Amino acid sequence: MADLPLDLWGDITDPWSYVAKRRVEAAVMASERPHDIVLVHHALPGAAVTRDELRRVAVAARPDGIDIAVTEPPDADTTDAHRLVALGLTLGGPALQGAMLERLYAAVFTEGLDVSSHRILQRLAAEAGLEEHRVGDVLASSERSAEVAADVAAARDGDVTETPCLVVDHHARLGGPASAEAYLALIAGRTTV
Repeated sequence: MADLPLDLWGDITDPWSYVAKRRVEAAVMASERPHDIVLVHHALPGAAVTRDELRRVAVAARPDGIDIAVTEPPDADTTDAHRLVALGLTLGGPALQGAMLERLYAAVFTEGLDVSSHRILQRLAAEAGLEEHRVGDVLASSERSAEVAADVAAARDGDVTETPCLVVDHHARLGGPASAEAYLALIAGRTTV
């Protein structure tokens, strides 16, 4: 079987995107052929979250192993963080990209860190496994900005208007937060022979 592409659009300061990442990963692992699935993350700035919404997500995220400890909605320019997520994909494929994104989500929602700070981003990227000198090069330039802009443009062209949004095999889509079971059903519907 050829690889089954999964494209997950989200934003680093959107708690539902964090939940969706975990639930999509759980769905992939529960699928019949997890080794045939390629999950790639894409940047899409989301709407600002309210305090009430953040509290609701914190409760909903607990069963997924996510500890949302912050009480104030995050407010940071995530452009550079998204560029490092794109760098992770280039340097190590979907696995390294996923590790970088996971580290950023934990930094934002558990540790309350400012992911617009280059100093903090440098440390988080190293902890996720990205090459330190490459991270420094990216942060000192506009490198990887084209990938982030391309994600936003692809979302617009594909009528992806909300975060999170999962697109399976370039066709089937599920927008907004969903359960791992709903993601699995969508994936399974595209993997039947």
